[in-house]
Amino acid sequence: MPAINAPDLEVIRQALAATACDDQPAGSMQAAVALVLAGEPSDLHLCLIRRAEHELDPWSGHMALPGGRVDPGDINPRAAAVRETSEEVGLRLQRSVHLGSLGTRPVTSAGGPTGVSLFSFVFHLGETLEPLVPSDEVAEAFWVPLRHLLDVRNAAYRRATRDGQIREQPAVTYQGHLIWGLTYRVLTTFFERLELQIAQPK
Repeated sequence: MPAINAPDLEVIRQALAATACDDQPAGSMQAAVALVLAGEPSDLHLCLIRRAEHELDPWSGHMALPGGRVDPGDINPRAAAVRETSEEVGLRLQRSVHLGSLGTRPVTSAGGPTGVSLFSFVFHLGETLEPLVPSDEVAEAFWVPLRHLLDVRNAAYRRATRDGQIREQPAVTYQGHLIWGLTYRVLTTFFERLELQIAQPK
């Protein structure tokens, strides 16, 4: 298997340079996530979390990007992504470089609409993989190499039964966990902007 060539920082910067900022005023039905990149420019890593188990959380235990609902005190969705990242894993994005936006997408749960729009923002924190300090909302936090997310050897399916039928959803494995669903779709969009393809099962 040949080595996986992950995109370097300059490629990402150029690919996202023309994207809209999506810094519209905050609304009551918005959420925002941060794609936080760090590490050597040619060996970038992405911050991912595993949400804490909670019976009232439809995304309980899922692998996710740091982020959450936009609060009334947030001036815009990007401010919400910055705040949530600080609260969830202790990273201060105020001193990071905002590389661009991946636009918005509807948030669904169990295949149905929730009425929430998700904004996704990409940041570069620096060359140091800073320690991640999970809050009580986060079970684990990781710096995942971008090359891992592109390696087809890490592709998998998540199988679930809905309405009496077995459904398969594409996913990427990492340390025994599955990255799937909304997070997988956001990452797919990110790599598509770079003219790359996230690891997909055959």
